[in-house]
Amino acid sequence: MVEAVYLFDGFRLDARERQLWRDEEIVPLRDKVFDTLLLLVEGANRLQTQTELIERLWPNVHVEPNNLQHNISILRKVFAETQVEIDTVRGHGYRFVAEVTHPCTAAPVREQTIHYCRTPDDVCLAWAELGTGPPIVKAGNWCSHLELELSALGWSHILKSLSAEHRLIRYDARGNGLSDREVPEIDFERWVTDLETVVDAAGLERFPLLGISQGAAVAAAYAARHPERVSSLVLICGLVRGWRVKGNPTLTRHFEALLLLMEHGWGQDNPAFRQIFTMAFFPDGSKDVLDAFNELQRRATSPQNAVRILSAIGDIDLRRELSDVRAPTLVLHGRNDMVIPFRDGEELARSIAGARFVSVETKSHVPDATDPVWGRMELEIRDFLASHA
Repeated sequence: MVEAVYLFDGFRLDARERQLWRDEEIVPLRDKVFDTLLLLVEGANRLQTQTELIERLWPNVHVEPNNLQHNISILRKVFAETQVEIDTVRGHGYRFVAEVTHPCTAAPVREQTIHYCRTPDDVCLAWAELGTGPPIVKAGNWCSHLELELSALGWSHILKSLSAEHRLIRYDARGNGLSDREVPEIDFERWVTDLETVVDAAGLERFPLLGISQGAAVAAAYAARHPERVSSLVLICGLVRGWRVKGNPTLTRHFEALLLLMEHGWGQDNPAFRQIFTMAFFPDGSKDVLDAFNELQRRATSPQNAVRILSAIGDIDLRRELSDVRAPTLVLHGRNDMVIPFRDGEELARSIAGARFVSVETKSHVPDATDPVWGRMELEIRDFLASHA
């Protein structure tokens, strides 16, 4: 269920009800105009390219740029004589300029401070600070969005827990969320470089590092390559080898079929294609959790990037690196995980000297707040971090 509400300069944008209010009056907007405004507001004060916006508004359909320009023109009339601006960056795209707050998090969006940095291959990454205290870094993972995750039912409890006693540093990896969508490369080495770039931008010297799903592989590789900077390592439902590297013909055909489905159906309003992944992540999740994760995935990335990300996961191979991990390590994995099998978690723990392996009885890839195992996982993580502070 979509819950996002945004406030700016006397306006209230309700994504769930699909309404724009000015003071006490509804501002009527056609569907695609509303969708255009929602994308602009989600990326407020960030340049969004024309191509990116068109792909998200009209997935898998060829439209001329003047369709987008027409929507922008309508919105500029709506915001005439207000402080809200939609800047055109000629030859590139648009920037929605306004101070946006997000009451769903009971605090302005800017209380989660968002910064930007550039990778060596000139990709702009968005990274955020949430909470206070000693730092902890979370590696980027599948279809992230720094703002939407704050209220997404499948993720918000994790962010709340991690930021309760720490300054949580996290980011949208290339191709996701508030980071650049149009990028030259999406692969494992670039994911590690993204993490290196954010850590350096945040000015961190030594810190605990956490990774979830494919982010666990990114975190483990970083720890192997920078042992002097990682004080402890927490890996949740991770893997050593991607689906392509495993060399299982049946598994390969399965994922190749998924890639084809994603390419043609990911960005549609009908969540049927994304539901394949959502049901695997949260097989026992409530309708609200499933709806929220479906919507998060749709908004987090384009169909083309979703395909590139899943393909890149298939090429992960950490077998030569994990012996170089020196940080104390906690590995957690659901016994009946339907996304990354339990045996992958066992392989990960065996490959890191001295790692503590904790299995939990769940089918979920990432347990939501209502899953009975979440309390145990939270306690395990908290105790582990405290013992290696």
